[in-house]
Amino acid sequence: MQAYQTGTDAGNHMPLAQGVRHAPQASQTPQSPQAHQALQASDTPGGTGGWAGRAALWRALASAALCALLLAGCSGTRQAAAPESVVTPPAPGEVRVESAQPTPEAPPASGRPAPCWNPLLGRLAADGVSGGRIDALFVQLGDAVSPDPMGRKVKELYTTKFLRPEPQPVPPGQKPKPVRPPMYPGVVTDENAARCRAFLAENARWFSLAESRYGVPREVAVSLLFVETRLGTALGKGNAFRNLAAMAAADTPDMVSGYIAALPGAGDNLDWISQRMRQKSDWAYQELKALIRHADALGQDPLTMPGSIYGAVGICQFMPTNIPAYGVDGDGDGRVDLFAVGDAVFSLSSYLNRHGWQPGMRRDARYNVLKRYNNSAAYANTILALAEKVAGQPAKPGQPAKPGQAGKAATAQPKAQATPAQPAKASATASVVQ
Repeated sequence: MQAYQTGTDAGNHMPLAQGVRHAPQASQTPQSPQAHQALQASDTPGGTGGWAGRAALWRALASAALCALLLAGCSGTRQAAAPESVVTPPAPGEVRVESAQPTPEAPPASGRPAPCWNPLLGRLAADGVSGGRIDALFVQLGDAVSPDPMGRKVKELYTTKFLRPEPQPVPPGQKPKPVRPPMYPGVVTDENAARCRAFLAENARWFSLAESRYGVPREVAVSLLFVETRLGTALGKGNAFRNLAAMAAADTPDMVSGYIAALPGAGDNLDWISQRMRQKSDWAYQELKALIRHADALGQDPLTMPGSIYGAVGICQFMPTNIPAYGVDGDGDGRVDLFAVGDAVFSLSSYLNRHGWQPGMRRDARYNVLKRYNNSAAYANTILALAEKVAGQPAKPGQPAKPGQAGKAATAQPKAQATPAQPAKASATASVVQ
């Protein structure tokens, strides 16, 4: 069978099972069925001869010639247009990138963090923390660095460190007022002690095992959890990742100008403020990096982790850098998750044990160890007093300045101390962020 093709399909090869295609010879002219029949009629023995036969033959030949001209014209047109529509496949190993042109109606999403995060992202990348997952986290932080985390810290440092009032001398003839141990108001109550005892009963296994391993009494451990997060019911209104990222990125006074403008005389002390901001920015960066790695180990999104205003996480409020150092898998599930009661109890007990807690130690020694968890006298005193109430003992808020002052000290609650909602803002590394 003879086949003939024109246009864009010319040159394609049909599988042999479907027949073989032969190219027509140059001298051949395609014939129409009418011409073929006319030729047969004139040449066969019984065909019509004479003028009528010749006329029919000439009409058939003219029709065939006209068809041939039309076919040639169509073929040329199609072959000329073919190069515009044919797309050649890429060569082996070649990668072609199609550049889509953005349109005003549908601009493409960049998916890249805002430029304000570039210095911090570059620093993380240099430490091996980079990739699409990191970019995606910072995209969600928006296009501006929040001044609030660093601004609050600058205000706190400036007022408590730089503007600390000098102690006033005692007028002649007057006795110095007794120093009453500070405590957080409204914490050491019968109701809160009952809540702690109920929590101990619900989680007796973890407290018992942790106490036997680390020597920290369960009453102290549960009181610490109550002061930190109200036994896991107040884990922080902020997000640790957002707060640490903002604090790490805000390293110059112009980034917290609103806070600085409200501080008396701050404009004349920008050198001191700048130095402290760089220190706190470096500290926050290390905590941010540790938080990202901890979240990766848990398979969690750090943007879903609640935390304190300075980045502490979990029921026991560890700073992220303390998790690999002191975190313990108390419940045996193969990971350290400080939002799980077992891990939180074991981890806080491990921390206290590693910082000097021993069974049978005196109260003043316990006080000093608790201040390593959070460098606050009110913090340590409150935990010890609540622990005594949980154990059914008379609450002792601390050692009074002079013998005989214990009764008065038990009710002393200075107004300047933190409220029960946020008694500890930077647990387990408080001395670092002071």
